Amino acid sequence: MKKIALLTALLIIATSCNKIDTSQEVFSIISPVKVTPWDPEYAQTVVRKIYVEEFTGHRCNYCPAGARELEALMSEDPNIVVTAIHCTSLANATSHVLFNKNYKTPMGDIICNDFNIKGLPQATINRLRINETEWNYSPSQWRSTIAGINRNDVKAGIQLEYTIDEEKQEIEAKVAVTIIKEIPNPVQICLILQQDSIISGQLFPNDVIDGEYAHMHMLRAGFNGNYGTRLTPNGIVVEHFKYSTTFRLSYGNSFPYSQVPVIIKNCSVVAYLIDMETKEILQVEYIHLD
Repeated sequence: MKKIALLTALLIIATSCNKIDTSQEVFSIISPVKVTPWDPEYAQTVVRKIYVEEFTGHRCNYCPAGARELEALMSEDPNIVVTAIHCTSLANATSHVLFNKNYKTPMGDIICNDFNIKGLPQATINRLRINETEWNYSPSQWRSTIAGINRNDVKAGIQLEYTIDEEKQEIEAKVAVTIIKEIPNPVQICLILQQDSIISGQLFPNDVIDGEYAHMHMLRAGFNGNYGTRLTPNGIVVEHFKYSTTFRLSYGNSFPYSQVPVIIKNCSVVAYLIDMETKEILQVEYIHLD
């Protein structure tokens, strides 16, 4: 018990002093990190989920085929979580009436740049590195790469809860991260808001335009910076402990670039745990907002 009390005291101090990039999104930490012993029975139920970041754009004519491939993979495997990041010049808004909406985000632009995304469609898969400068997989590689991930290597579990204040247009997301196996490197937990069923234009091959295309799992904003925040002062977490905290996101029409409204019933909160040395996503979880 003394060990837990000491960890909690350190975390309250560290959280209050943590420097977090707030320049890109609208969020705040509203509680310190709470550290408690793990629940072994819960840990036995945890499966390793796969996080796919789909890099796309409304003027990318091969991106709809990529989206269909991901839909097929998700229908076969409910443990695949996808976020669509609209980026590169193929996602720029234009004067064309069907492409005049901007679905890019500052967070998405930074991720696109940091992971060296050049052509579309591409995807990162758990942010697994291909070589020193590449993380992005083409659609023909998605299925085999996902199949090659060891699902039995479960290092952590993530639990999510939320509350919504419609009057203030705020979402509070409570996240609990249970460390099941030792993680030698510093980690950070990142929370994002994404939205389904945004109806807008999409370019297809042969310059065909679908003006009623449903854009799915679109990144809208981050709750706690581009790469999340630490759960401990140095980012090192301890096996068989649970780390819990809460974040708040203001979701009105204040997101950079876009005036597209947030429709809560079409949104989800996604949380993922990042190994900050390897950049790998160790675990991901999502919860749909009703």
